[in-house]
Amino acid sequence: MAIASIKAVDLAGLAPDSCRILDVRTAPEHAEKHLKRPHDLVPLDRLDPVSYAAARGIGQDDPLYILCKAGPRAGKAAQMFADAGFTNIHVVDGGIMACESCNEPLASGADAGAVMSLERQVRIAAGALVVAGILGGFFISPVLYLLALFVGAGLVFAGLTDWCGMALLLAKAPWNRQKSG
Repeated sequence: MAIASIKAVDLAGLAPDSCRILDVRTAPEHAEKHLKRPHDLVPLDRLDPVSYAAARGIGQDDPLYILCKAGPRAGKAAQMFADAGFTNIHVVDGGIMACESCNEPLASGADAGAVMSLERQVRIAAGALVVAGILGGFFISPVLYLLALFVGAGLVFAGLTDWCGMALLLAKAPWNRQKSG
C-alpha cells in the first residue's frame, strides 16, 4: 500500500480540530520546537500503532498526519501504521522544518527553558570524545586514537544514513526523558 504525503502548507490549511497529528520526534526535539496546534507526541522508538490508535479512538480509516524533523522517521512510522492495517495515513513532507518555512505557528521550548537540542548535545559529546581520544592517544596510549576514529566514522555514517546511534543514546539520558503523549 502506498502511503500518502501532504505538503506542510496544505497541513497548515486544515482546521486544527479536523485532523489528528502525530509527532514522532524525540522529547528533546519536541521541546525545542513543535506545532502550536493540537497534536500528539510519541517518539518513534516507543510507537505502537495499534495501542496508540486504540487509546485515542482512531479507526483504521480515520486520517492521521505524521511528522518528524524532516520526513524519514515519519515515513517509518507511517509504514508501521500501514502494516497494522491503517489506510488513511499521511506523511507531512519536510516535517517540522517545512512547517516552519510555511509559517505554521510553532511553539519554542527556548521560551520555557527547555533542555538544549539533541543535535547540539550530539555535537558536544562527539567533539569531547574526539578530543579525549586524541589527547589520550598522545599522553596515554596510541590505541586511544581509535576512539577519535570510531567517533568520526560514526558521524560519517550518521550523515549518510540519517540515523545516529549517539542521538538515540542521548535521547534516553535522564535530562532528556520528558513526558510524552
